This record gives sequence, structure tokens and C-alpha cells, in this order.
Amino acid sequence: MQIAADSHQVIQIRGARENNLTDISLDIPKRRLTVFTGVSGSGKSSLVFGTIAAESQRMINETYTAFIQSFLPSQGRPDVDGLHNLSAAIVVDQERMGANSRSTVGTATDASTMLRIVFSRLGTPHIGASTAFSFNAPDGMCPHCEGIGQVSDIDVDQLVDRELSLNEGAITVPGYAVDTWYWQNMVNSGFYSADVKLKDFTEQEWADLLHMSPVKVKAGSTNYTYEGLITKVRRTYLSKDREAMQAHIRAFVDRAVVFTDCPDCGGTRLSAAALSSRIDGMNIAECSAMQISDLASFVRRIDDPGVAPLLAGLRDLLDSLVEIGLGYLSLDRPSGTLSGGEAQRVKMVRHLGSSLTDVTYVFDEPT
Repeated sequence: MQIAADSHQVIQIRGARENNLTDISLDIPKRRLTVFTGVSGSGKSSLVFGTIAAESQRMINETYTAFIQSFLPSQGRPDVDGLHNLSAAIVVDQERMGANSRSTVGTATDASTMLRIVFSRLGTPHIGASTAFSFNAPDGMCPHCEGIGQVSDIDVDQLVDRELSLNEGAITVPGYAVDTWYWQNMVNSGFYSADVKLKDFTEQEWADLLHMSPVKVKAGSTNYTYEGLITKVRRTYLSKDREAMQAHIRAFVDRAVVFTDCPDCGGTRLSAAALSSRIDGMNIAECSAMQISDLASFVRRIDDPGVAPLLAGLRDLLDSLVEIGLGYLSLDRPSGTLSGGEAQRVKMVRHLGSSLTDVTYVFDEPT
């Protein structure tokens, strides 16, 4: 006897005409690996991404309130006569992962979260909850570098040309060319002359030009906040993630800013207390810097019934990373430095280790 639920075991596509598709109809079995192959331009992406994944995402978005939908990208319905029995689709592409300086392989896979809990339970001396081992939490991050692992210094000669006056274009920072808004803010501040070459500035004028803290000034009928050039550069550029900057801004930062490992934490990003707690002679920073294959061996040597389920989950996760060919990475590797293929495999481990079931995973040319 035909059971009604059995008809839901396939994704039914009828009359797909998205992009270069020509009235394609087919059934795709669920809970199976289905491979779409063909020459470039044959319509693989139009069917898988432009039709199946796009419609699944559109239908999920429609379940949200109108207020939430207003913040989501607008998606039209794919050009298809019918799509039936769709499940939630997750696209695992080869796009590089977000360029957040606080994101690492460990944070992207939740391996760091598990490792922090292990250290909070078994590390000696005991220093507190798992957040005490997190460089993204106030009680775990290095107070000097605030969990970044690096400190910066600025080369003044990359900001200004001492042989010129402000009216001659002495400021070489992007956005500060003569007659721009930022240039006018500097020139009209009244703290120094715009006609004097910078090399002839007094010590006080140099301090006002470069280091003055924000202060309210009035130029004509305009009120605005003035701050020194270095102060402003630190606020507008150094507080942002480098990889998220525009190309010309990134090039300027690379010239003007020198990054070195934090002298307090040695680049580990963690507080002294977090670095003092150890398991089998290793602290959490040293574990995170290991190759994942070596870390998996280290975790296997830990035997404590109180955290046995957690250790088993961490071992499985690390083994998955090794099996998929990422054993040479470390958990502290910044996610923004991964290649497209490495990023895709990290995403695969993260998603396929999820507790969700009956999900359609769409892999873009997995390697």
C-alpha cells in the first residue's frame, strides 16, 4: 500500500526554466548523494543553486515577520512550474570565510568552545568558567591587545610629507586631499597655520596636528569635532578589520601601520591567568597552536570520566578535520587566511557534524 509520507522522499522539480534551463523536470531522492555534472554552461548551477537552493531559502524567509523580512535580501521565485517536497537547503560553497580577525578555525568549527570547557574542568590551577579561556570574552582576553594578539604603531612619515604645508597637500592619508571635508577640518581648526611647512611646526603644533584628543571647534558657522591625525587614523582605520577594508585603504594601512605580536600575551590573545592553567603540561594556547592531527592525539591521552562525553565529541570533531584533509591546520589559524577549498572543507565539517536532520546540503564542486 502506498503511504502518503513516502511521496515526500523525493524533491520534485517540474518545468525549470531558470537562466539557460529548458523546461527541465526531474525527481531528486532525499537522504542520498546526488551529483550534477556537465560542461560549463550546461545549467548545473542554475538548477541546484538558482532553483532548488534559492526557492528553499525564499520559502524559509517568508515564514519570518514582515519586519524581519525587510532586513533580508529580496528574492524572487525561480522560473519553474512546480517545486515540491523541498527541505531546508544549506549551501556549502567555496567562498572564503568572513574576514573577522577574531574568527579562527577553532571558533568556526566549535572545537575551541569544546577545548575551553575541557580546560575549565580539568586545567590546573582552576581559573574559572570556560569564558576565562576565550580571547573573545573580557575575562579571558589579553587586556593589552584586547584579544587581537597584535599591537600596532604608526609611521608618521606615511601620513604626512614634512616638506609641504597643509595647503600644498602635506597630508597623504586617503580622504585628506586638498579641499576635501577632512582636509578642511584640519585646516580650519585654528591650531596651526595651513601655509607653514610641517617641518617648521613647533612641538605644540605637531602635538595638535597628530595627537590631540577630540575637541569641539567652530569654523565660521560650522561646529564640528576636531581630533589629531593619528588619533583619527587609529579610530577610523585600525579599529576595523584589515581584510574588510577597501583595497586602497588596505594598501595605506599596510604602508603606515606596523603590527607586532603583543608583548604581554606573545600573540596568544589570552590573559595571563588563561595561559597559567595547564593540562598535562600544555596550556590552551599551546594546544590551539598544534597541528590538528597532533591535537587529536593529545586529546586522546586525556582520560577523565567527568568530561568523557565532551572529550568524545571533541575527538570526533578533530578526527573529522583530519579525515577531510585539514589535519595540517591549527585551531588558532585565522579563518580569513584559509583558501577557498580549505574554507569549504571547514564548513563541511561544521555542517555535517550538526544535530539537524532532513536537511538538503548543496556542495559547490567539493574537492
